[in-house]
Amino acid sequence: MSNRVSALSSILRSPTRILGIVLMLVFTAEVGVMFLLPHVMPEFLGESGTAVLDAVLLTMVCAPVLWWVIIGPLRRIAIQEHQRSETIVANASEGIITFDSEGRVASCNRASSELLGVDPADWVGKTTQSRMPDFPRSFETLPCEFRLNVDRQDGTSFPVQVSVSEYPSETGQLRIAILRDLTEFERAERERLLMARETEALRAQQMATLAQLATGVAHEIRNPLTSIKMLIQVNRSKFADEGLPTDDLELVEHEIRRMERSVNGLLDYARPEHGESKTFPIQDAIGRTVQLIDGRCGTQNVNLALDCPDAPIYIDGDLAQLQQLLLNLTLNSLDAMPEGGELAISVTSDDSQVEVTVADTGDGISDAMLNKLFTPFATSKPNGVGLGLGICRRIAQSHHGSLVGSNRIPRGAQFRLTLPIAGQIAGQTDCERDRDSGDTSDSEESCKAC
Repeated sequence: MSNRVSALSSILRSPTRILGIVLMLVFTAEVGVMFLLPHVMPEFLGESGTAVLDAVLLTMVCAPVLWWVIIGPLRRIAIQEHQRSETIVANASEGIITFDSEGRVASCNRASSELLGVDPADWVGKTTQSRMPDFPRSFETLPCEFRLNVDRQDGTSFPVQVSVSEYPSETGQLRIAILRDLTEFERAERERLLMARETEALRAQQMATLAQLATGVAHEIRNPLTSIKMLIQVNRSKFADEGLPTDDLELVEHEIRRMERSVNGLLDYARPEHGESKTFPIQDAIGRTVQLIDGRCGTQNVNLALDCPDAPIYIDGDLAQLQQLLLNLTLNSLDAMPEGGELAISVTSDDSQVEVTVADTGDGISDAMLNKLFTPFATSKPNGVGLGLGICRRIAQSHHGSLVGSNRIPRGAQFRLTLPIAGQIAGQTDCERDRDSGDTSDSEESCKAC
C-alpha cells in the first residue's frame, strides 16, 4: 500500500497530471455508462428519466474511482506530511512558536516551552508578551531578527535570539518565530575575550622582558663587537700590506656584522624609535621604497606593478618609519621570488583610512608559520632573526593602523597595511585627521618573517 501511495504521490504532484487523470476517468466512465444505459433503462422512462439515470450511474462509477485513484492518496500524503512536520517541529532543538496579528500564540513546540518555562496548554491563546514582555507588539513592522531578555522563574534573565518569518497560511495573518538561547554563546564570547585579554597581557609582559633583555644585550655584546670589528679591520689592512691571506678575517668580520644586525633588530623590536610625526602623502613613502627596490627587481626578473592614485592621500606619522615598513615588506616579497615573478603594490582609500597592499607570486604562506607570524624569533629564512615583521607591525600600531597577511589564490602572499587617513587634500581640519582605524585581529597571518 505504501509503495502504491508513494508512486501515486510522484504522479499527482503535477496539476496537469491530475487534470488528465480526472478527464480520462470521467470519459471512460461516461463511455461505459453510455454502453450500459440501453440495457438497464426501463422502457417507460422518457428523455428526462434517461438523463437522470445517466447522471446517477456516472456518479456511482466516477466517485469511488476518483476517491481510490486521486483523493485517497492525496489525503494520505497530506496526513503524512502534516505528521512529519509536526514531528520535526516538536523535536526541534530550538524553540518554535506561531502567533497571529494580535500577538496570540497559536502553537509552540516542546523546546520553546522548556526554554521559557511555560506549559504549552496554558500559553496557547495568550499573547507572546505574557511570557516575553519585550516582544514587539507591532505585527506589521515586526523585525526579522532581534534580541531580547527573558526572565526565568527564579528571577534571573537570559538572552534570546528571535528570528521571525511569515507562516504559510491562507489568511497570511500568522508569523513563526524561532527562539535561540544565547546563554552559552555569550559565555563562550566572554571566555574568548578574557583569553584575548590574557594573551595581550602576556604579550605585553613578554615585550617588557624583551626590552630588558635587549638593553643588556646592547651593553654586553654590541660594544665589544664594535671593538673586535675595528681590530680585525686594522689587522686585515696590515696582513694585506704584508701579502698574507685575509680570507679568515673577512669571514670573521662578516659574522660580526651579522651579529650586529641581530642585536640592532632586537633593539628595534623591543624599543621602536619614536620619530617626529608630520602630515605627508603616503605616495612619498611608496615612491622612495620603489626607488630602492627597482634595481633588485630588474636583477631578479621581477615585474613591479604599482597601482597608486595620483591625488595625494595624506596621513599623519613618521615618513622614515613607514618607509622602513614598506621596504621590509617588499624585500620579503623579493626574497620569496628568487626565480622571478610579479610584485604588486596597490593603494586604495576611503574617507577614513588608506590601505596599502604588497602582493607577490612566491610560494605563499608556510603552514608551519601560520600561527607564528609576528612572534619574536619565528622565521622561515635560514639566516633570518624573526624580528622584521614584528617591527613592521609595531610601526603600524604606533601609527594607529594594522598590518595583516594572507595567502593569495592561486599562489603567493600579500600584506595589507591599513592606516588612518589625515585628509584627502591638504588643508583639511585636524579633527578629520585624527581618525583611528583600530587594530586588526591576527586571523590573517603570513609566513615570511625576517
